[in-house]
Amino acid sequence: MTNYMAALVDELYQLGVREVVISPGSRSTPLAMLFCEHAFKTFLNIDERSAGFFALGIAKGCGRPAVLVCTSGSAPAHYLPALTEARHSRVPLIVLTADRPPELRQVGAPQTIDQNRLFGGFVKYYEELALPEEQESMYRYVRVVMQRAYASAVSGEYGAAHINIPVREPLIPDLSRLNFAAGRGRDNFKYVAGTMQPAFDPAILKDKQGIIICGGGAGADYHQAVLDLGKRLQAPVLADPLSNLRNYAEDIIIDSYDAFLQSDTVKMALKPDFIFHFGQVPVSKRLQQFVARHQDVLYFQVDESFAYRNPALSTTSYISASPKLLAASITMHNNNAGYAAKWLTLQQQTRNRLNRARDEKQLFEGKLIQLLQELLPPGTLLAVANSMAIRDVDYFFAARRQNIKVMCNRGTNGIDGTVSTALGMAAIHSPTVLLTGDVAFYHDLNGLLTGKTHALNLLIVLFNNNGGGIFNYLPQRAEKHFDYLFRTPHDINFRGLQTLYGITYYEATGYPAFEQAFQEALTLKGIKLIEVKIDAAVSKALHDQYTTGLVTTCS
Repeated sequence: MTNYMAALVDELYQLGVREVVISPGSRSTPLAMLFCEHAFKTFLNIDERSAGFFALGIAKGCGRPAVLVCTSGSAPAHYLPALTEARHSRVPLIVLTADRPPELRQVGAPQTIDQNRLFGGFVKYYEELALPEEQESMYRYVRVVMQRAYASAVSGEYGAAHINIPVREPLIPDLSRLNFAAGRGRDNFKYVAGTMQPAFDPAILKDKQGIIICGGGAGADYHQAVLDLGKRLQAPVLADPLSNLRNYAEDIIIDSYDAFLQSDTVKMALKPDFIFHFGQVPVSKRLQQFVARHQDVLYFQVDESFAYRNPALSTTSYISASPKLLAASITMHNNNAGYAAKWLTLQQQTRNRLNRARDEKQLFEGKLIQLLQELLPPGTLLAVANSMAIRDVDYFFAARRQNIKVMCNRGTNGIDGTVSTALGMAAIHSPTVLLTGDVAFYHDLNGLLTGKTHALNLLIVLFNNNGGGIFNYLPQRAEKHFDYLFRTPHDINFRGLQTLYGITYYEATGYPAFEQAFQEALTLKGIKLIEVKIDAAVSKALHDQYTTGLVTTCS
């Protein structure tokens, strides 16, 4: 068994995998021990749910697959939330689940469930390994299985591969006979990704008025190409905060559309002839409503693989091509700047209004995000939780020339795994800052243990409005049982995390205290938490003051 497993482990390293997240267990012993004996960087996480998101964060941050290892039984089932996110946000993972051999299945053996195709359609590839055999042909066989798993995870639309691995006792590898080179070929297997040349006739765009929507895309490489396309076509570029186009300062960028697209009059006045869509579905619900209102326009979705990402169901052409190459291939120029001028005028008026939050005296998330943007060092990776945190970033994190990468688990839009994902990012990137609300933070407190175990550096900014503040913005706020069912005030004392996990804790009661705590925390090692307690009612009123009723018409 030893060198069969050694070949499996070694092949992943030869393929370029470097990080492995292990959860302890007996049946997975040979895998866990051999990953530690190899040159991999290993992370131990006793909570498989957190481990899944931690690996997700690593893979998101570095763009290569991370490996998950766990024992048999219910353990792998805890990976499911992270794998749903990986499926929908295209994150490469390789999941290795240890299992009982066939004779111990369906007989009441402990820690045994049916692990075959456990994750259904949330993984791109599934295979069960043969039982270990110590012979040359089986060393080569297990290496090829790892090659298939790796290639499936990184080909086309990235995602997860699951390999189920039955193992008989004894489970302890014989390290005195260990040979990681067993079954190696003369040349390493390589997966070479090609480029997809576009086949698109741009004549249909001649003298038409259009917009370009850019949603999230962690590995996007097309920013400048898309901005140049927008300039040539006189088409405003609507930059979602997760597109990372807000690291640019070109006039063609629109970053405050959610505020001025509230007006139905404006929505109608801005009707385009065409829409180009790159990346994920944007965060802004009002932008989605704008698209849905204009069903009769040309809608081009551009992606290297097919994944329909338009809830308005109005896509008229799906262009399967490299977004960068497609953008660069459209060289024609439109001369009519009148339509773009409407968007740019609204952008300027609205951004000026949003920027007035910088003078706000009461504690307000909008001003705190503006301060945060000023305080983040160049090169920071900013992980943002779902719910209100990403929406506040959408409003108040303005486009400017900077170098801040914003990431969020926007595949399934869930609040679970937020802390673990950020810690995974922090394991490979520094500095990393997490912006989160209190419910998302509470949901994944277990994740903090891995940060402590591996001495990771993460600065957490917590906006604590004591419950589900986002429901104040939804129709449920006027309904019976609102607090009990939706607001869910919890009165958790997060200061206690100092004792529980040994983190450094700050409570910022005002803006000067927030700035001072942030600057100090950046210089410290370990996990730092800056809690800002927000009055949810005041926050809602200020949010309305700065973001609603800005414009009702445009000329």
